[in-house]
Amino acid sequence: MIDYKNLLKKSVLFFFLLFAIFFARDASAQNNTRSPFSIFELGEIETRDFGSTAGMGNVGIGFQSENFLNRRNPAALRKIDTLRFIIDVSAAVKFSEFITATNNQRTNNFNFKTLAAGVRLNKIWTGSVGLQPFSNVGYHIKDQIHVSGTINTYEDVSFSGSGGINKFYWANAFELFRGFSVGFTTAYLFGNITHNEETDAISIINTNNISKIHFDFGMQYSHTFKEHTNITVGGIYIPNTNLDIQRTKIITSMTGIDRNQRLPDYRTHLPESYGAGFSVTRNKKSAEWILAADYQLSKWSVKRSTNKAPLHFGLRDGEYNFYEVNSSGGTSRDKPLAYTDSEMYSVGLQYIPNTRNPENYIQFVRFHLGARYNRSYLKVYGHQLEDYSISFGAGLPFASQRRTLSYVNIAVTVGESGTGERGGITERYIMISANLSLLDRWLPRYQFE
Repeated sequence: MIDYKNLLKKSVLFFFLLFAIFFARDASAQNNTRSPFSIFELGEIETRDFGSTAGMGNVGIGFQSENFLNRRNPAALRKIDTLRFIIDVSAAVKFSEFITATNNQRTNNFNFKTLAAGVRLNKIWTGSVGLQPFSNVGYHIKDQIHVSGTINTYEDVSFSGSGGINKFYWANAFELFRGFSVGFTTAYLFGNITHNEETDAISIINTNNISKIHFDFGMQYSHTFKEHTNITVGGIYIPNTNLDIQRTKIITSMTGIDRNQRLPDYRTHLPESYGAGFSVTRNKKSAEWILAADYQLSKWSVKRSTNKAPLHFGLRDGEYNFYEVNSSGGTSRDKPLAYTDSEMYSVGLQYIPNTRNPENYIQFVRFHLGARYNRSYLKVYGHQLEDYSISFGAGLPFASQRRTLSYVNIAVTVGESGTGERGGITERYIMISANLSLLDRWLPRYQFE
């Protein structure tokens, strides 16, 4: 028999958290990166979720756990226990060194990454709401450009960019039968990306405003063999979404605002994506081992642009300017950027020393190790941006008021990104992330004697 009163209480609190997270979106309006690579297209697409598997290469398509909110595959949420309520908060600090043929530059930045909550609403339905970055823009470049009509006259110019796209989402999972679940996520993408060009005489501010509803879908199946081994497989599908971008340009001279122009909307797209993953859990002689791996392909090369208006900002013939990305994969100087399919490979390992009769704190700890390879959606002069990283970390448990174990997950990621071309830009970085998975009982029933 359904307890409608208890279900109503759950629903009210759940939707209260939904609106609380939504109105907290202004906290994410900060620069989440300091990278010259974010100068291109929509910026750096955030492919990490900074959750409990950050130390495992951010696997998740074929991985499930009752102790954290899986943002890689909504179907994995079905693992959350009926009486369990989870709040998930993540932050990260990144130390980077950008290396060119003539110069090295070091930067660092700290940002909150995710805020989410999840709960099982009834026997088959689990829900989660959250806020996280979708893409980030943040750069500052100083250069000299040639003054038109002169021979050897140059002026200083400063290029800078900020902003990005945020993702506010509502994920749902439904367990159709034992071990098999499906899920979908409804996401609202919103944000502003600003590119500035400034000299002593003039300032040009280009602002792009993004607002769009986005969907993705997932499934998982889990089966236990001979009590000690569990295998979970999963898949995700993200349909193509057209993205209309509203654009404005403000030109200011030394005498004041000369022009505030509303530019034609630009239509680009978010690509169709496919992903698959698996995990194998082995629990024997008290110790537990979990091996997980993911693969995801995004079809950025299938360009669906219906306009000719330039949008994208980058270097061309020695000068920074706005221009359209080439969808054919060409590498000419006139079209230095091209869309290309992006791929992501992740593999991770989790080890718990003793899950049955732990004798000390170390035996409770979840140890993580992972590796990741990501090929970006852009080619720069024919060279695709790539990112290699390894990660390690630990999930440190602590008890809540009702003796439910919560976790602080610490992960360290060491990596390198760039085009790999001689004379290009290479980023070497160390990123330290912290995630809090706060678990508690969800409106428990108390019994009195």
